[in-house]
Amino acid sequence: MPELPAFRVLGIIFILWWMLPGSDYQSQSVALSDLVVSRLSHYRASLDVLNTTHWADFAPVVEDDGDHASPRYVNLTGFREEDHLSWQDLGRFRERGLQFSRHAMLAVDGEQLWDVAQGEAVWANASGVLLGQWVRRQETIPRTYDSYNLSESVPSMHWIGDKTDWARNVTGGTGRLQVRLTGNETVAEYEQLSKVDAPLSGGLIRNVKAVVTVEDTEGSGLSWEMVLFGVHWPRQGVIMMATTSEKFDGIFGLPHLTPGPDYFQSSQRFLNQTLEHTIATKEKNIYSDQNIPWKSNFESPLHTRNPSPHCEYVVYLQTHPPSRQSLGLGSAIPKGESMAEMLQAIESELESPLGAPIKHIPKLQMSAVVYSPDCGLFMESKGPPDFPRSEGDHLLGVKFEVQISSINYWLLAYAVMMFGQVMLLKGQMKETYTPSTLGRVSFWTISMMLIADGMTFSAAASWVATAQYTFLPTLTLTFASFMSMTIGGSLLAKIHEVQTPPPRTRREGTQGAAGPNSGSTSTASSAPLTPNRTGTATGPILPGPVTAGRGLGNPAVANVGAAASIADGASAVPGAVTAAARPGEPPTQSPTFQSLMGRFVLVGALVMFVSVSSIAWYMTARSWFLNICALVYLSMWIPQIYRNIIRNCRRALKWQFVIGQSLLRLLPLAYFWLKTDNFLLTRTEPRAFAVLCLWVWLQIFVLATQDAVGPRFGIPKGWMPDAWDYHPVLREDNVEAGGLPIGLGAEDSPGRDRRRSSEDRDKARPGSGGGTTRAIDCAICREVLEVPVVKAGEEDMSVTGVFSRRMYMVTPCRHIFHSLCLENWMNFRLQCPICREDLPPM
Repeated sequence: MPELPAFRVLGIIFILWWMLPGSDYQSQSVALSDLVVSRLSHYRASLDVLNTTHWADFAPVVEDDGDHASPRYVNLTGFREEDHLSWQDLGRFRERGLQFSRHAMLAVDGEQLWDVAQGEAVWANASGVLLGQWVRRQETIPRTYDSYNLSESVPSMHWIGDKTDWARNVTGGTGRLQVRLTGNETVAEYEQLSKVDAPLSGGLIRNVKAVVTVEDTEGSGLSWEMVLFGVHWPRQGVIMMATTSEKFDGIFGLPHLTPGPDYFQSSQRFLNQTLEHTIATKEKNIYSDQNIPWKSNFESPLHTRNPSPHCEYVVYLQTHPPSRQSLGLGSAIPKGESMAEMLQAIESELESPLGAPIKHIPKLQMSAVVYSPDCGLFMESKGPPDFPRSEGDHLLGVKFEVQISSINYWLLAYAVMMFGQVMLLKGQMKETYTPSTLGRVSFWTISMMLIADGMTFSAAASWVATAQYTFLPTLTLTFASFMSMTIGGSLLAKIHEVQTPPPRTRREGTQGAAGPNSGSTSTASSAPLTPNRTGTATGPILPGPVTAGRGLGNPAVANVGAAASIADGASAVPGAVTAAARPGEPPTQSPTFQSLMGRFVLVGALVMFVSVSSIAWYMTARSWFLNICALVYLSMWIPQIYRNIIRNCRRALKWQFVIGQSLLRLLPLAYFWLKTDNFLLTRTEPRAFAVLCLWVWLQIFVLATQDAVGPRFGIPKGWMPDAWDYHPVLREDNVEAGGLPIGLGAEDSPGRDRRRSSEDRDKARPGSGGGTTRAIDCAICREVLEVPVVKAGEEDMSVTGVFSRRMYMVTPCRHIFHSLCLENWMNFRLQCPICREDLPPM
């Protein structure tokens, strides 16, 4: 039964899945729907609790001021007394956030205008990407998983892993903090309220969502990713967010964690509207949309009866006002403008581009206070006033629109690089189109490039279906990677067709069908004698790859195709017997090109799957994995170096192709390995990139060395099969090995007539090594070819002699030509231009 390629199987599965009828009600599980209904019911009850409570109803810690008031709690999961969360640092969390806010907004004439929402102007929409360092502060009461009994606090859930270290538990003292903020465009205003009810600092409010990644560099070595929801007060630049899970109603209790009653009042009114709308929408679409809202676990958006506990977090962010230098201003602001108006104009142009000129777009800067009430963690962003700016400047980043623009530029630049790879492939295909040239190129070198291009195409094609802001650049990259993949695949198919040896049974049948002369063919093959010009046989001066696979005197064997000649010549062994004398062996089948492509698809899919899953690995392991993948990918010239050695081929690829492909495939890695503010916010590794560059240029140096001094220079002869040396050292005492090439011997009149008249002048030639220089006409270009010949008893060990031998090529039939002339000839025919004898491939 013929082998079914893997990509055909995947295609059949996709077609069957697409043709099967589907229904929203049939595709959902009834048990899962019940769980979602139960969870939404709990959310509605929590919302009712939020709407019926007031400021100071939640006071888990009572100050020792002589008033013997008892702690107060609210009936929200995680905010109840029986939950036993560590709220001792709540007051410290609020106070530290206010200190960061007042430090960001400098006082004017000794008056802190930030308290009355009249401070410096900040970004009204805080959507963006930020990165910085965090430091851990000493917590009041450390907590572990032994401090809680989740079965009592949340009895409706069957917890797994609650007796082990919880996820998102930071154990180190410092690390990196990434924040990806997304703000809602709708801004709620409460200016119409009376002065008694109107909040001074919360007159404007909007909801925000953030994906926060905490890298525990010095502790566990893991990076934790979580989703937080909260509110943003644009006037003062304050953002408060919290995680929400089965054991912590963070979004519903968030107003009770705000710094003051003004923030509580505005956030309570705002969340009453937004949370009610979300819950009502989910209840209406319970069977078609079963994602739980406000889920903090980024990897598992669905609800489950067996959750795994995570540390819960509350985050306080303060947006810093842009400096005048970042806006491109001097000491004075232009007349008729204010900082608020300038920021508003920049934001309006970024959100709705109209072509207005923007000289400078300031960086987005925030300070952060992170508090975990259940795990007892307290962290802050690293920066002033506790640390100098040289050590850290809190969280720095760019606006969301600037980030999207950076991604679009990178995608377009990557697409241009892919088009450059297409042009290099086209140029190489113009030079590599005959069996001789195709036989030199390594199949695996082009395969490694093809797998990488295929992975790029798969990633771009998957992303373009859901790309909203980067659709056109992603589509361009998809087309460029598709062109590079298809052109590289066509070149690879031709290489596979030439380099794949024919089936053994077919070759044996061809040799056995020689008729009555089969006996003479067997005799000629078993005794590798080379006939000279007069028909007599000389000693065995040719190596096996030249003579072993040829049947001299038999036209049926001599007229084998060029592709089979290449394969047989490369794999023959000196003194091999004929096919008729071999014992019967089972036929060998090489893998088809389609099956190889299927394997490449599976390898690419496996690498992409492991790369995506490596996000949850330890940072050190993930770094080693990515560096090893890059090292293997950039080892694409190693197979070509190996093939040059095996086939004794000096150069198979154009230098423009080798250098161009090396540069174009290093540039995308340079963006992520060197640029600190890359759009993925990955860690830079300049040392690893320096090693990668050194490795690539080392391979290019080896290729250049093979082209200059020979592919087998410095390699022991026993490590490689025999092959004909087209650039031998010509010696006057080389009679036993076959003598000099025809036309250069002392008995040949053409060489004697053109011999130099003075040996002193020959000895004075640089690199002659004390030998002579003889001349002969090249039979291809009809120009004079000067050949250095070493005198009897002398050695030519000079470097110049090595390079001078690159000027000529000697065939097994003892004819000599210019190297360039014979190389161009052998690109089309593997036959001697003079005697039409078969030539071994270069």
